[in-house]
Amino acid sequence: MSERGGRTGKAETGRKRLGEVSNIELDRLVRGARQGRTEDFHRLYEIYSRKILNYLYRMTGSREEAEDLAQDTFVLAFKKLDSLKDPTKFQSWLFRIGQNNVYQKYRGKKPQLESIDREESAELSDLQKSATPPKSPEDSVLSEELERLIEDAIAELPEKYRVVFVLSAVQRLSYLEISEIVDRSLASVKSDIHRARVAVRDRVKDYLGENYGMSKLY
Repeated sequence: MSERGGRTGKAETGRKRLGEVSNIELDRLVRGARQGRTEDFHRLYEIYSRKILNYLYRMTGSREEAEDLAQDTFVLAFKKLDSLKDPTKFQSWLFRIGQNNVYQKYRGKKPQLESIDREESAELSDLQKSATPPKSPEDSVLSEELERLIEDAIAELPEKYRVVFVLSAVQRLSYLEISEIVDRSLASVKSDIHRARVAVRDRVKDYLGENYGMSKLY
């Protein structure tokens, strides 16, 4: 194997649930952005903007509010890059900034959650497929009703549970990353995610029956 190939292999093994970027590349991008290379920060934006936007959308229920908060999140992240000690923690650090922006904007009041349209709910594909794939018009109706049921169940979760559930089930972040974002212990995060899953699962179970396609929600 060539030296270049060996380096590529090492970079590949450095991937840790960070979408399309390895830890090595992430470190390079963050350090470059700190030094004022706008193309590096633009690349970070390309990688994480949709994740942040979708997360904020689920927290606020408003696409317009989510877009404003996402923009504020990246502006603040750019200004505070020097405070990030470990560049490979950029994702959890960015989500925490976004979460804090939500808390500050809605301090003392609860966001009015709206129905999530189909385009914005793509991240729930695994949950939506918890029922058998539709094979008839009747199954198609059931699938659409199931999607709405899951969305409603998530929206109705207490904020403490909804935040960690979305980060886990929708954004697919690790327990450790979620713990860093919400600034709670690992045990607390695991417990709250479990309780949220049980609540969503029970809503779906009541609708579909005891044993029908429930494995994805455990």
